[in-house]
Amino acid sequence: MSNKINYKAFITALAIIPSIQAAITFPTFPTIQDQIFNFPKYDLHPPRIPLKYIRGVPTLPFSIGTPNQEFIGIFDTASPVTWVMSDQCTSSACLAEPDSEKFHASQSSTNYKFPLRVDLSYLDGTHVQLKPELDVMKFANIPFPPHLIAEAYQVDYPKGYLPPANARLGMGDFGSIDWTKTRFNLDAAEIPSTLAPGFFRSRRAAGDDRYSTGAATTGSSDFRKRGPFLDSILDSFFWILGIDDALYTGPIYQLPLAPVSGLSSPFWKIPIEGFRFQYANASAGKPDQQFSFQKGAYGKVYSSSPVLTVPKSTADAMNKAIGAVYNEALNLYTIPCSAYNTAPSLVFQFGAGIDAEIPPQQYIYKLEEDRPNSGVSSDSCYSAISGGTDDINVFLGGPFFRSFYLVYQFSGQSVGVAESIAHIGKVYPRV
Repeated sequence: MSNKINYKAFITALAIIPSIQAAITFPTFPTIQDQIFNFPKYDLHPPRIPLKYIRGVPTLPFSIGTPNQEFIGIFDTASPVTWVMSDQCTSSACLAEPDSEKFHASQSSTNYKFPLRVDLSYLDGTHVQLKPELDVMKFANIPFPPHLIAEAYQVDYPKGYLPPANARLGMGDFGSIDWTKTRFNLDAAEIPSTLAPGFFRSRRAAGDDRYSTGAATTGSSDFRKRGPFLDSILDSFFWILGIDDALYTGPIYQLPLAPVSGLSSPFWKIPIEGFRFQYANASAGKPDQQFSFQKGAYGKVYSSSPVLTVPKSTADAMNKAIGAVYNEALNLYTIPCSAYNTAPSLVFQFGAGIDAEIPPQQYIYKLEEDRPNSGVSSDSCYSAISGGTDDINVFLGGPFFRSFYLVYQFSGQSVGVAESIAHIGKVYPRV
């Protein structure tokens, strides 16, 4: 088999599902199809599921299993797997949580376990050891057929990290795990001998594999109207099971996904050329400043991060340009809160010739609590432009994710970006 995956051919093949005969055959490995939600058909408007922001990260309630077991999870466009803490997890993070907030697979009559294990790490430093399974899910009382989930048997958070939630809803990076190379967990007791007839037959019904995210609060057209970012600003933000024409204005610009070879996933990675600081008042004597990325760089839509993560040298240069100073105690670039009135707009320059622009209040955050021994007080602000370990690519966290109406198209292999009715960011062809 070639080391390069033809995703278009792969996706087309997935649409052909063989009928199941009298004998039920259990899958050996999860497929990319098990990771993709197919959404129910709708009449005029697709369902909207509210996303609640906690520490700058979107979260939502959902349930797994039969009968339902309820959880709060991070809405994560960068996670290939939906996972929850297992009742069998003994790591310190799990022991600190009540048993009622963990998944009890033995109590679900629709649970199917794969005899596999896989380790995943996230940008925020979270590390988990997972055992993949199939089980039914439900969002806002909307049921979904058996979907790929995972029990977390080990959960490790970095020191001092306060997780917005102890579960994740996997909404991207599909196909990034080569399950044939994961570790086997040879426990025959975990493989069920029987399961309800028709269980796998109904796993995937025809539906829409597109979803979108965006704000529903209609704001004024004043592009620079708000102060530093707070969670409370986003009190009407949604995951939409389809495309809702009422939540955006103007055209949706289609950004093709990055051409990714091998087994690495293209979801949701967009070719990107650079960032630009753009001053609203040219007469102020401050020229626009350009920060270009290497050829072939992509920006990954990363909803589970509250910040933009760029190569460290770029982060240093960008923060210096706006007067932000690195604070070692906080591991942040601090800046006076008055900068949201004077700092430039930030322009994302995508490879498709499309620019997306946000005002400074979308990348300047307020410290919402005093930080001892940091030298700053709770009325200080910091830059949401952070340095990372990747020297080429960027991770488009909160400042990008929440500023636009975004459409995620699996079959179409693109991310659509439009101006939301909240008028937070602008989108336009590059001149």
